[in-house]
Amino acid sequence: MNQQEALRIEPDRSSSPHLPDLRGPRRVDGAESRVGQLLEALRKHEGRHVVVIRGYPDPDSLASAWAHQRLCASVGIECDIAHLPLVSRAENRAMVNLLDLPLVRVTAPEDLDRYTALSLVDANSIELPRSSGLPCVSIVDHHAIQGKLNAEFVDIRLGVGAASTIYTEYVIEAPTRVLENGTIATRLATALAYGIRSDTDDLLHASAEDLRALASIIDLVDTDVLAALSRYAIPSSSMRIMRRALEAMQVEGTWVFSGVGQVRPQDRDAIGQAADFLLRREGIKTAITFGLVDGWIDGSLRTNDASLDPATWLRDAFGIGPLGMPYGGGRRGKGGFQIPLGPLAGCPNQDALWGVVREMVEDTIRKRIGTSDEAG
Repeated sequence: MNQQEALRIEPDRSSSPHLPDLRGPRRVDGAESRVGQLLEALRKHEGRHVVVIRGYPDPDSLASAWAHQRLCASVGIECDIAHLPLVSRAENRAMVNLLDLPLVRVTAPEDLDRYTALSLVDANSIELPRSSGLPCVSIVDHHAIQGKLNAEFVDIRLGVGAASTIYTEYVIEAPTRVLENGTIATRLATALAYGIRSDTDDLLHASAEDLRALASIIDLVDTDVLAALSRYAIPSSSMRIMRRALEAMQVEGTWVFSGVGQVRPQDRDAIGQAADFLLRREGIKTAITFGLVDGWIDGSLRTNDASLDPATWLRDAFGIGPLGMPYGGGRRGKGGFQIPLGPLAGCPNQDALWGVVREMVEDTIRKRIGTSDEAG
């Protein structure tokens, strides 16, 4: 397996008298019993565990996975953080580097053979982990999960803005006192704070639970690192994709959509950034951008229309795959879709292929919003 050697982390046994008391009045009702159940489920499995980030790693999934790893370490369990797609977005790579996150890349179920148990965080599907044959110990998320949840411990909270919020509660309430190792505690708190901020759009869509979780760790956060993560530079390749989105955009009432053509896998997050940018156009409530990425139609949706549910809209627009899972998913304000091209991906005339794909996706969007000739 082509992977970076995972970092071995021993259980924390040190303490610091300088840390704030995070276990008293800020306790969230029920959190201690939940983390106790999680730790109990983890202890049942000997050997090396793995926590899997199935989708493209982002601040929320990275922070949640690291918190899960630290919870495992606190009870003597070795656990690796495995991600499937590349860490592609510039600010996410900066987070990995600045906070020194230990990651392992896997690309197929057999890459998980060295492990005895797996857990999932912030994942909208359990397809690859399920096919690995490993027992699924836990699933923690703030999205609805596609597929049957055969895990020993499940904590799905659709009312919170980030999985990092849930894991913040866990590390605060854990009887193993995860946040008592000064250096690691600061890095972990910073990661969790960034995860909460990122997935709630700088707290614009934060719930009361998100705000309580952030407040409970704010004294531990390295504000210099957090500021550096917030000031990430946009790569020139991403700017070129955003320019293509501007040039190709189609405006239909309060909707704007744009196809950006072929996109390298390492630049695929620019598709979402382009949607964020187009949403700022005057009079626009919903923006959709899409491109071709490594044999897939890859798209992003952004909206400030409170009446639009991205997951439902994308499911109704692009349908259900052969395994019974929607091609698209999302949460409040944002969503994404991925549709495999199959044999068409090898088409020798990629320009012609893109022309067909662009027309198909644009027609699908117009039909769904009721502006196509067929819809009329």
